[in-house]
Amino acid sequence: MAEVILQLVGASCRHYISAPTLTKPWKKIRGPGIPKIDLALHRGTILGLVGPNGAGKTTLLRMLAGVLPLQKGNVVFTSTKGGQTIERELSTSVELRELIGHMPEQVRWQGKKTVHDAMVEIAAMRGSSEHRILGLIKLVGLKSRIDSPLDELSQGMRQRLTLATALLGSPNILLLDEPFNGLDPVAAQAFAQLLRQLSEKGVSIVISSHQVSGLIGIIDRIALLHRGQLLIEGEIKSVEKELQLSDRFDLTGTSQPPSSELIEKLGMELLEFETNQDSWQIQLKGNADGVLKKLISEGIEIESWQPHAPDLVEMLCSSTGLRVEDVGLEITSSAFLPLIHRKVEEE
Repeated sequence: MAEVILQLVGASCRHYISAPTLTKPWKKIRGPGIPKIDLALHRGTILGLVGPNGAGKTTLLRMLAGVLPLQKGNVVFTSTKGGQTIERELSTSVELRELIGHMPEQVRWQGKKTVHDAMVEIAAMRGSSEHRILGLIKLVGLKSRIDSPLDELSQGMRQRLTLATALLGSPNILLLDEPFNGLDPVAAQAFAQLLRQLSEKGVSIVISSHQVSGLIGIIDRIALLHRGQLLIEGEIKSVEKELQLSDRFDLTGTSQPPSSELIEKLGMELLEFETNQDSWQIQLKGNADGVLKKLISEGIEIESWQPHAPDLVEMLCSSTGLRVEDVGLEITSSAFLPLIHRKVEEE
């Protein structure tokens, strides 16, 4: 497992909301946010921070970026010097910002200003050189558009420019809030490859998203956030195993589907079954060793076989015990009821 670079210990940040009374019409109380969280970021690792809308993902990223103040808890930065590990508690938001590159969900790049001019203005606040600016523009693939006006950039190019500005100052940790929103599949794949290159250079990356499927193949670890609370965090396979969502497979085929007797004989459990005139689709759970070969030998015509990755709803239902119809409902009175935090055994 990669070494820990940053830790949140008992960290809390809740937004103030209006709660007027007869004698205090301007009274405010602490409302939604992050009541308490412990989270470790690992060097050179991409962490997927997933959860439904309103789970607290953006609030957590802004806490990490030093945009929102830490009301309670500690932030500990770990570095290595001369072969020794040094832990340093960060006491101010300024110290945190020096380590962090933050890419918000939406940045409105507009106007006649060029890509280079926009970078120069932001680099002045970071103290970055012209050499650094040109290097980042090349890194994110905007070298050919360096003199293009911001109005002429596509959504994918705007995302690349936002990433370039987040990398000014050579941050140890990169925070990305819904970075794939609005990107076509080709642009999303190119963006993901760029993130992998950065992680291989030792940059720790946190990607916030409300979709699990879009992160599979990109992230190394996953953290599930719900109602401001961290339910589970760990390597993807370990989390799936803990939530009993592992060892599931989707099969599609033509002609006659496998019988329930055959599936049971192979030691598999049938979870879902759909059929129409020309094809069928089933989902199986169990040890898949030799199963595909056995099905083919039994004359089953199979078109596709692939692992079934859990989606966000399945993960939330498994970790909270809530039903599908309850997961997305806002229940204000129970917003901060303590939920079960599952510890994951790493493989």
